[in-house]
Amino acid sequence: MDRNISVIIAAAGSGNRMGTDTKKQYLMLMDKPIIQHTIEKFYKIDEIQKIIVISDRDGIDFVRKEIIEKENMSAKVVAVTGGSTRTASVHNGLMSLDPSTEYVLIHDGVRPFISTSVIFDAIQMCIEKKAVVVCSKTVDTIKIVRNNEIVQTMDRKVLWNAETPQCFDYNLLMSCMEKALRTENTFTDESSILEYFGHKVHVCENNDINIKITSRKDLEYAEYLVKKRGAV
Repeated sequence: MDRNISVIIAAAGSGNRMGTDTKKQYLMLMDKPIIQHTIEKFYKIDEIQKIIVISDRDGIDFVRKEIIEKENMSAKVVAVTGGSTRTASVHNGLMSLDPSTEYVLIHDGVRPFISTSVIFDAIQMCIEKKAVVVCSKTVDTIKIVRNNEIVQTMDRKVLWNAETPQCFDYNLLMSCMEKALRTENTFTDESSILEYFGHKVHVCENNDINIKITSRKDLEYAEYLVKKRGAV
């Protein structure tokens, strides 16, 4: 795969739902921090040339010294400080990449279980389609609720759970991100930005485990998975 591909790992979140003093991305998952597991998943892929880790101001020294430098990843991994929103943070990451970058993957720092095969599937689809989101089919029945009353039951056959990585043509994403920063809108992920500006976003189906560790229950499940598999 002779392409210039980079990854931005979003790890600047506050992690309030975990209920701990330590932010979720820095919590230990067995023998190492969650964020380190995630970085290593992409670091092992030779086709990925650069990894930008978006960190909060309080944690960036830890990422640089205790992960990147300690694990001798400096040639490929760089940590940069995030912004006030996810959009601003990811834009910081895009600005840190070489302009010759062709494709960029955006991945949540607390999703360490993404499979390598799904990463490659998403990249291959992105080369053809320019904008791709890894998604899994929704298995639960989804209700729309207002004032604690159900007002509508959604058809789950057309509902998907948006995950990461989300993969994009670099120039397309950069153009949309810069326009997004000039609006007053709040976007929860990068695909919604492209949708807002009228671009088609395609789905790469994922049938593997790709949990986002945001609560104590998630962390307990992640620990179970590591013990069962022997590795992330």
